[in-house]
Amino acid sequence: MQSIEYFKNNDQLVSEIIANTNTPVFITDEVYLKEKVKHIKDALDEKYLLFFAIKANFNPHIVSILKNSGIDGIETISTYEIELAKKLNFRNNQILFTGNNADPYELDLAKKMDVRVNIGSTGELEFYTSKYKNCQVFIRINPGFGDGEFQQIVTGGNESKFGINHNDIDHALDIINSNQARLIGLHCHLGSGLYNTDKFEPMIQYMFDLANKIDTVKFIDVGGGLGVKYKPSERPINFSDFVEIIEKYYHKYDNLRKRGVKIILEPGKYLVAESTFLATKITNIRQTMGTKTLAVDTGFNHIIRPALYNSYHHIINISKLYEQEQETVKVVGNICESTDVINEKIQVCKPENGDILTILTAGAYCSSMSSLYNLRPYAAEALINPESNSYYITRKRQDFTSTFDSLGFSTR
Repeated sequence: MQSIEYFKNNDQLVSEIIANTNTPVFITDEVYLKEKVKHIKDALDEKYLLFFAIKANFNPHIVSILKNSGIDGIETISTYEIELAKKLNFRNNQILFTGNNADPYELDLAKKMDVRVNIGSTGELEFYTSKYKNCQVFIRINPGFGDGEFQQIVTGGNESKFGINHNDIDHALDIINSNQARLIGLHCHLGSGLYNTDKFEPMIQYMFDLANKIDTVKFIDVGGGLGVKYKPSERPINFSDFVEIIEKYYHKYDNLRKRGVKIILEPGKYLVAESTFLATKITNIRQTMGTKTLAVDTGFNHIIRPALYNSYHHIINISKLYEQEQETVKVVGNICESTDVINEKIQVCKPENGDILTILTAGAYCSSMSSLYNLRPYAAEALINPESNSYYITRKRQDFTSTFDSLGFSTR
């Protein structure tokens, strides 16, 4: 997470980017990305594979930095994400397709693309294995419980739409065996925003115990969702705590070690969230019923998490880095919806119209979930490198004109 000192040290670079692109603009620190990959890889040995959940941020420049820094593969949700991973030169065996209630066409296309397929329902499993005899598959398992920062992003549990329920595993294995398929991977993802190992450990215990009983399993994918700092007062998670749980159960089963079973981690948020901030400009200040409200030139079309989950994103007024006096304010966006509130109550330094605010921890599920709602353009994006004192623009501001042009309407 960027601090006031970070912005003081990089004030000129950030100002140059904003002058080049105008606001709003996502700015990503590529040094942070490289260091994050190194931090994770240094804690792991050769039995681990680090996959990036590309849904978190599909900016090709960011994914390329992660690739060059040493990630082992990409976890995809759609065939479009598979196409991007291939364009970025990930090999077929470095791409895992975890379709969510995938259409048969998607499963056919994933097979044609020759990537590893991870199936999350018995219906999809029956279709895929009966059509492609002797195929190799992963299955996504729902252990009957989940975990996460908000209920909306918990993906385990008996009411979840994700995964084959643990009560149906025998049926899934029967489907696989009856179609002469080969189960090579087990996958489980509890949810997004794991800050302790309370639910992680029983999930690992269940997955490793199951894998130990199935001799064809070569991979255990323990998902992602590791928590990040959204508030300066928060402590970062201890990544080693999660690794220690995995090691505990890996070494409990000699069979897994003898078979050389690989462990896949697939973080998205944990790799990229804190690398990025969204710079936006104050366009209006309102005083209503004792509340000072700052309106800015972005909204939930660029950063939907506060509206969707009531999540917190810290905000710094970088136009007043050397001011001490703070005011308690509400920060709202420019989208025509009452839920377009970015922060309900936060202290910022002496806000004035035209000041630049930075919304922190915006590298995951912000740009990638952006929309053209109200026909407001997508935000520009840039990479900054404090070590070389340089930057470059990775995406210019894009509006609706290309969509209209493709439909045969001229917007020029």
